[in-house]
Amino acid sequence: MAGRGRAATLPAWMTAPPGGGAGAPPGPPGPPTAGAPAPTAGARKWTEHRAADGRLYWNDGSSSTYSKPKELMTPMERADASTRWKEHRAPDGRVYYYHQDTRETRWSLPDDLRMAREAAALAQSAIAAAAAARSAPKQTANAAGAADGNATGSPAGTGTDAPSSSKRAPRAPRDPNAPPRVYADKDERKAAFKELLEDFEVTSRHKWDEIAKQIKADERFNALKTLGEKKQCFNEYQTQRAKHEREQKRLAEKATRNEFTTMLHERWREWGIEDPSTARHRPTLRDHVDVILASGDSRFTNVKDWRDQDDLFRAFCDDLRVRLREEKAKERDAAIDAFKTVLTDIGVNAFTGADPWTWRKVREVLEGDERVKHVDPLVQLEAFEDHARVIDKADLDAKDEERLARLRAERTRRGAFVAMLRSMRSRHTLPLRTPWRHFVKSIEDAPEFLEVSKNVSGSRPRELYDDVREEMESDAAADCAAVEAAAAAANVTIVPGETTIDALVHAVESTVSLPSLGAAEDDEVPGGGDSSSKISRLRVACGDAIAGAVEAGVRASRRKERALDDFYYLLRSRRRDVPITPRSTWREIEAALGSERAWIKCAGDKVTSDGKDDDGDEKSAPGDAKETYPDDARAVFDKYLAKLAKKEAKAREAMEDGEALDETVFDQVDEEDRSMDDRRRRRRSRDDEHSDENGGRDRKAARRR
Repeated sequence: MAGRGRAATLPAWMTAPPGGGAGAPPGPPGPPTAGAPAPTAGARKWTEHRAADGRLYWNDGSSSTYSKPKELMTPMERADASTRWKEHRAPDGRVYYYHQDTRETRWSLPDDLRMAREAAALAQSAIAAAAAARSAPKQTANAAGAADGNATGSPAGTGTDAPSSSKRAPRAPRDPNAPPRVYADKDERKAAFKELLEDFEVTSRHKWDEIAKQIKADERFNALKTLGEKKQCFNEYQTQRAKHEREQKRLAEKATRNEFTTMLHERWREWGIEDPSTARHRPTLRDHVDVILASGDSRFTNVKDWRDQDDLFRAFCDDLRVRLREEKAKERDAAIDAFKTVLTDIGVNAFTGADPWTWRKVREVLEGDERVKHVDPLVQLEAFEDHARVIDKADLDAKDEERLARLRAERTRRGAFVAMLRSMRSRHTLPLRTPWRHFVKSIEDAPEFLEVSKNVSGSRPRELYDDVREEMESDAAADCAAVEAAAAAANVTIVPGETTIDALVHAVESTVSLPSLGAAEDDEVPGGGDSSSKISRLRVACGDAIAGAVEAGVRASRRKERALDDFYYLLRSRRRDVPITPRSTWREIEAALGSERAWIKCAGDKVTSDGKDDDGDEKSAPGDAKETYPDDARAVFDKYLAKLAKKEAKAREAMEDGEALDETVFDQVDEEDRSMDDRRRRRRSRDDEHSDENGGRDRKAARRR
């Protein structure tokens, strides 16, 4: 089947309406075929005939046609004839639809044909409902009533609404020998009385006095004993009857309104009503009422109130506007899809590069192409732009997917390289403190290193190596701490320059447990056996412990030197505030400067338990938490007093008799003081650089992670 409005290659039996041929049916016309509908007065007298080839045709005495005349059509056949779609049956029995103008063929029911059929069905149901409303159900009249009416020789009733027994079939006379009718209860009596009223077609407008005369001869009249019960049941019946009549009237009015709307859907083009979806001004009934009335369609005049007519016309225009716009939107979408197919056929698939597709180029290629000849240029442009957006999005999606695939591949390469490093670490073939420039020579031919070197983003191989080394350094620090703890438990003192690795291994081998090995590896060598893995790790840890002891000694020496220099600087800088002379005593100076930071760190004993002094400065390792230098501080004090005495003696030698000693002589800075000040500045600068370097290393590691 053709899709989206495009012609398709079809079998021969689908390219033309079956059974249809050119030329008029043969004559002369014969008598009407049996069963053909009789012609109505004033209509053309069509008769049905059968040609020699078996096809039916119709003749009105002057002309013949193979198409069934409209006068003979059923409402559903007229609905099919109102469109250009025709229903046919394929050789395999399946139903298909053929458009006489466009030659389009479909398996599915077209929208306009479906709507025409729905309108016809609606009209038929409306007509049936109206007919039912106009003729109330009629039951047979009873025999007694008929006899009474014949005896009087006058119609039953006096008003126009009086029931007439002549409209009903007479009831059979009651057998006089039959026993009287017996009722089980009051409800059954009331039902019989209401049945009587219904048989006599009593409406809600009848009066009791009028009806009672007509129905009193019926035995059911006496089903209720008292007159009050009869009137009460009569009133109940009329209430129900009024409700029924209102419902019937409502249904009839609804059917009439539906017929009116169906009429507009069928004939709006015929009457020249402008398309509401494109009209500049909303169509009004006033502009077309004369044409509609001239057509003589009774469905229009059946709606009596002109306001209802106007409301129905407005509603019809609104519905038609929506429907037509939806149909046009579907047609536009189908045209866009068809044009996109043409663009694909001619190879429009790239809008970048040396020779990209442009709208001008597309128009040049499609010039004279019958497939797009009748397509609106604006629709073509919209289809081209939409097609370009789809292709651009596909290109972007492809690039994104390519980028994600590259990132995934790079992540996989980094993971493989790190796995290789950790495998080397587990095999103890990854040196802990080998620089990268030396280590890389040993792995430059490894496939993992060659692959990760191809990466253009993410961490480089050296950064990954540094990360693994940091993990190893952390494990080594834990091992060193375990060795130091085991040595302390065994009362073994690590003396720099004296304690050897072999001696330390021998001292702690039976008790130490190395965290870096893990519980599983430790369990394999209970008591510190001869496992090569554990021995290798233990020797490294012992070497680190000894190196740590050496470094601790160096740090302690530097702390002592710094503390003594700060103490000497304190004495020199505070001499004017606290008069210090060659004859000052230790107790005098301690009383004046004992609260100073430099005094406490060098000669005092105010130390906290967490290894920090009162000013919050780090002192040293936990073992050095109470480290002070009172003897050395006393020696520095004596040295300073000796220097003051020397300066004083030298100054007195240069003085003449009777002159007072100039106190500024004690503030003169000699070469030794300058050397000490330079040393203090270099040390503080070095400490600051070390702090910045550690901070930068931490930040760099964080970025890599």
